[in-house]
Amino acid sequence: MLAKRFPNAKWTARKMQMVRHADDFIITGCSKEWLKNEVRPAVVEFLAERGLVLSPEKTKITHIGDGFDLLGWNLRKYNGKLLIKPSKANIGALLAKLRELIKTNKTIRQANLIGLLNPVLRGWANYHSHIVAKKVFNQVDSAVWEMLWRWAVRRHPRKTRRWVKDRYFKVQGARRWVFSCAGKSADGRKRQYTLLDASDTPIVRHIKIKAAANPHDPEWDEYFESRWGKRMLTSVKGRAKLYRIWVQQGGRCCACFKPVTKDTPCGTAAIL
Repeated sequence: MLAKRFPNAKWTARKMQMVRHADDFIITGCSKEWLKNEVRPAVVEFLAERGLVLSPEKTKITHIGDGFDLLGWNLRKYNGKLLIKPSKANIGALLAKLRELIKTNKTIRQANLIGLLNPVLRGWANYHSHIVAKKVFNQVDSAVWEMLWRWAVRRHPRKTRRWVKDRYFKVQGARRWVFSCAGKSADGRKRQYTLLDASDTPIVRHIKIKAAANPHDPEWDEYFESRWGKRMLTSVKGRAKLYRIWVQQGGRCCACFKPVTKDTPCGTAAIL
């Protein structure tokens, strides 16, 4: 629709671009007045024909220097450089959810509380692991520690702070104040339950797929196999899948049938 309404806007000084994700989209332009007086009415008209309207709460015309929120991220240019960070609203929603979990489970066992918090922290950190989020991860870890400290102290009002610290927070290697405890798994085996730190999630930049790449063209098979292999090696889910395949193949390469070990050169082993 925009291409027909403004056929030359992309290649002229108007600098119009559109990025869409499901029902969320961004439209860029050369000026606030042009976007407000020409582009927005065209979008409203296009949506009205289909029985849709723009959301007043989510629709915003702003300068990139002031930034805007989208999909839980804040996109803004700092001294001409675009940085994408977790939005304040998204961080607040996470902390509110964690605070509610801790507040409603005042008498729960420490291991069970860790089991409730870890999936929330892991999912949130993984979602933001491709953007500028390391500083925010540290801030979230600090806020969660304060919540857990209050949770632990409230459970033992007659105990000293030292006793509470030794009871709920352990030393692991060079780390102190690790919220951790010993427990048993579902099969009765002893295991250590440790709260996940968001800051332990590595920041891995997303590599955009080449515009000309076609998954249905055999000439691009090697390119997509390379992307798939890197994704498998850098994600927990991918490594788990590789391990399952390795077990299914009896720990051997499906091409030469030799054992695949940690000393096997990368790229020489084949899996099905």
